[in-house]
Amino acid sequence: MQIRKCSIVVAGALGLVAAGLSGCANTAAVADEATSPEYSASADQAEAMADGVVDRAEYRAGFARFQACMAESGYAVDVLDDSGTIIDARYLAEATDDGTDARCYQTEFRDVDESWQVAHQDELADGALLDACLRENGLAVPETRHEKVMALAEAGVDFGSCLGEE
Repeated sequence: MQIRKCSIVVAGALGLVAAGLSGCANTAAVADEATSPEYSASADQAEAMADGVVDRAEYRAGFARFQACMAESGYAVDVLDDSGTIIDARYLAEATDDGTDARCYQTEFRDVDESWQVAHQDELADGALLDACLRENGLAVPETRHEKVMALAEAGVDFGSCLGEE
């Protein structure tokens, strides 16, 4: 039994979203992507995208739909960490092999996930560094990047030193 850890990452090039890639893809799965079917977004996902802005509740709801879709096909999606900007989860590699993850991701979560990650790419880039800096300085770790920066400023911690810009 093989378990695959997945973090969904969005790659941007010249300001355009190039693609959503599963951090757990293997060579065979990548080769099969060109021939795998495309699935339409569910009504719930389309509704979340209707205003062009994805909020945290819509992001979490989309992930929950993805998780439920996977469960309906017999695959548990275990959440490793949902405290940051991006939900980090894992599931059995067989879900990739049989196409379940592609179907569930495309129908329930892909558009929402990509929109959320593009809108929060700054948080993704330095979130772990800010979290570590807050902890090293004995501070609580707030939820948003803005709150993290403000907490550091209020504590008199040099923001640049947190990012290795000393």
